[in-house]
Amino acid sequence: MLHDMFLDLTSGPIGRVVTSEESPATAHEFFFWTAETEAAQNLDIGHIVAAESEDATAVAVLDDPRRYSDLQSFLDDFYAYDGDPSLEALSERVEILVFRARVLATKHRDDRKKSKRPVRTGPVFFATNAAIEFALGTDDFSGHRIPMLLHENGNEKNGSPQRTPLYVDEEYLLGPEAGHLNITGMSGLSTKTSHALFTIASTFQTVEDKKVAALMFNVKGADLLFLDKPVEVSAEDDPELAERYEKAGQRGLPAEDREMYESLGIEVRPFENLRVFAPLRYGMESGERIVHAEGIPARKLNTLRRARGEDSCVYPVIWELGDVLPYAGYVFEPSDMDDKFRGFIEELRDRGVRTTADFYALLDEIEDYFEAAREAGKNVSSWNGHNHMTIAKVRNRFKVLPNKCGGLLAHGRVEHGDLPRADGPFEDNEMRVVDISQLTGVPQDLIVTSVISKIWELAETGRLGVDKLIIFVDELNKYAPSGHSRTSSLKDTLVDISARGRHLSLTLFGAQQFRSKVEDEVIGNAATSLYGRIGDEELTNASYRSFSGTTREELLQLEKGRLLLRHAHYAVPVFGRFPRPPVLMGKQGTDIFGEQRGDPASSVLAVMRNLTAKPPAIAAIRSEIAGVPEEQVYEALDAVQAAHRTGHGAADPYKNFRWNLKRPARTGASRRDASKVLSGLDRMRD
Repeated sequence: MLHDMFLDLTSGPIGRVVTSEESPATAHEFFFWTAETEAAQNLDIGHIVAAESEDATAVAVLDDPRRYSDLQSFLDDFYAYDGDPSLEALSERVEILVFRARVLATKHRDDRKKSKRPVRTGPVFFATNAAIEFALGTDDFSGHRIPMLLHENGNEKNGSPQRTPLYVDEEYLLGPEAGHLNITGMSGLSTKTSHALFTIASTFQTVEDKKVAALMFNVKGADLLFLDKPVEVSAEDDPELAERYEKAGQRGLPAEDREMYESLGIEVRPFENLRVFAPLRYGMESGERIVHAEGIPARKLNTLRRARGEDSCVYPVIWELGDVLPYAGYVFEPSDMDDKFRGFIEELRDRGVRTTADFYALLDEIEDYFEAAREAGKNVSSWNGHNHMTIAKVRNRFKVLPNKCGGLLAHGRVEHGDLPRADGPFEDNEMRVVDISQLTGVPQDLIVTSVISKIWELAETGRLGVDKLIIFVDELNKYAPSGHSRTSSLKDTLVDISARGRHLSLTLFGAQQFRSKVEDEVIGNAATSLYGRIGDEELTNASYRSFSGTTREELLQLEKGRLLLRHAHYAVPVFGRFPRPPVLMGKQGTDIFGEQRGDPASSVLAVMRNLTAKPPAIAAIRSEIAGVPEEQVYEALDAVQAAHRTGHGAADPYKNFRWNLKRPARTGASRRDASKVLSGLDRMRD
């Protein structure tokens, strides 16, 4: 044997290479018939085998199984049984199962040489872990090996299927050699978001010598709002929380998933550095001339993560009018955006109109100009080159701007202070989630477009704050559609990121149901692609013509958790599985960590869990607040949270809470939001 370490000699030969005039072995594929051994019975599509040529060992992935007999036609069998299916044959007809094996790589006996010689007639073995890792090019990786999937072969190792991590090269995923990941699959069946989360977690844990962060957009419910929460909690560590997990039906990871994590070398832990950004709920804007973002409580934000104690990582997305003006094309109807309308908007930008208050002040000034002209008997129909009808149209359209922006737009100037921003620099291992799940249409598009565009500007100027940033964009066919019929600034930015992002520390993780409907330049720059279950109407597209008929059939019926991986280092795509993400996803997050109505003690405990390593027992909290009005409890709790949010929290937050609890309750006009008081004190101090 040339390379014993590549052949599973324990399982023994599982078949024999066969060649014929019609089906010869080539440098890229060969055929073999299978043995009747127990090990050979496990052979299936996607398994990896090894066979030898004169001076090399070929490692190949199985495809296109076919069973043959010596029958010339179906009629021969029909006549042999006289058309009676109940008849028993006097002797069993010989049949053989033949697999096509597509070559992943070939290793020559001399490491200095490369071989492309076809395999010769001889035994076929299951490939070992060493053979699979060699075949997938891990020896040639220039960056870290990032686990992406787990391949399960047909042979057994220690009583379980042989498992081999499917790695991708960091420098071909995050750059600079190549970059970007694309995931295709049917909604709800291909686990696109789940795998993106798993890959990001894998990257954070693997690439430890670089600062890496991620940005995601939450588009459905509470899917991505509780990524800092573990999938399970020990009853010994926190019995009250463990009970809430159980009531919500959150069972934790099954043993099989834990074994997969162990095989992949990844720890089961949530994203500890989570930041969630969300706009104000419509109608919550105060109308003040100066809006202090740090004084806006999470309960005013349009997100499902706003319970006390769980909102310490939640921040507002709130804009001035000047932030909206560059994206007027998204806000107003195309029929409104003629040259005159667009010209007046450019006038506003040139004049530095920053707020809605500034806008109406300018309109009043223009109205005074026309009024003065009328009083002087002058026939004036324009101001600064803009017709009065255009100005009236702008005033009319801008009246509905707050409603169209869905809580994004403030009336006055926005002061963010030291508060993190959705489009600001990142921290190491930060998972940033922008929650747009409660929005539709215009405000959704506005946020996605603005945030990605501004982060691209940070990348171009070297101000990302991290060495590598991953941007996950779902529904890529919506934001970067194929063809030239639809274009937008966001599409142009996504094309730029896909083409140049890897050189600027920016990587695009894109996902979509229809890969064929995404801009070719975006797809073409993805060095790594994953495919889940795909509908037959999509598979008929030319994008999948490189796959064999058997692979396409497999993609039609893939189960959840199984994907096909194609990577720059792989000669042939390979099937693999991945475990559930190590985080809490979906409705369980709000069920467990949502506001416990009628139970302020639970809210107090939730806040203390975030502020101190040793929170008090819930029984002690219930005793402390017994007889205190619920509103007074929440007022004391909000004061503690606001102090910590602005960096002035007490060393003992529970003691501070008890002190606030004993203060006289403030009512009516005498009460002010604690966060506003504290933020006001901060400004006075500055």
